[in-house]
Amino acid sequence: MAFTPRSDEEAAQAITRLLDGALSRDERDEVQAWADSSPAVARKLAAQRQISQALATDGPAPPERLLRGVEERFRATGRSPRPRSARLTRPRTARASGAWTASPSRRWPALALGTAAVLAVAVVLAFVLGGSTSSPSITSAARLAFVPATGPAPGVANHTYLDVSYGGVTFPNYARLGAVPTGRIAGRIGGRPALTIFYRLRDGARLSYTVFAGDPVGLPRAARLVRYQGVPLHTYRTRDGLSVVTLVRYGRTCVLAARTPQTVVLGLAAEPVLAQHV
Repeated sequence: MAFTPRSDEEAAQAITRLLDGALSRDERDEVQAWADSSPAVARKLAAQRQISQALATDGPAPPERLLRGVEERFRATGRSPRPRSARLTRPRTARASGAWTASPSRRWPALALGTAAVLAVAVVLAFVLGGSTSSPSITSAARLAFVPATGPAPGVANHTYLDVSYGGVTFPNYARLGAVPTGRIAGRIGGRPALTIFYRLRDGARLSYTVFAGDPVGLPRAARLVRYQGVPLHTYRTRDGLSVVTLVRYGRTCVLAARTPQTVVLGLAAEPVLAQHV
């Protein structure tokens, strides 16, 4: 019997299972025949295979401009790019390091800028270079919002989805909400493969949408349950100003993060779930 997916999500799952070797021989032949019959599906399969191969080797090689940017950020914060800094851990606070002498009302702007720069460097090194040995973390995924993209923006499949999926989860197309994809990055967080697509929101903020491979990732203690138009989501804010929303789609943890009001990120997180029900 010929394989015919009933939805974009089912098609994405079939592609993922084909690449993962999770299909029986008969199923593999049917899905491969379906993929070969459509140029669009064949392109998507090739793109997914490229992502899988990159993740199998701890992600794509970082471009020289990214490495130069990492070094410049370290110099700007008075730190040296030691391998130890590549771990996805929270940097020391300004008070603990003894670096801050300004009054409390003047500390926060400089602290936010310095912390964001150091976090960006740490996440770049750990995610792109595959240097983290910690456990998968939703907060670590959220901080990818500070990291530059290493790959191009994906194309658009239709009015609901982009032309890229990972782990059976197809990334949403937010065009009607005024958000456009701007790039991507693939790597590992706590040893767990993950793929992130970046968007530019209507207010100019940058949104990261990360999908983890494997089983769902544990929630941070700060996360609280919110039902947005009936869709269960977990949300919290980080000290560096990120609104973070996480949910599980098709068994995979998805993490959205942006420096924008929480209601905006909640709406974006719920959008593909609501569209699927429609």
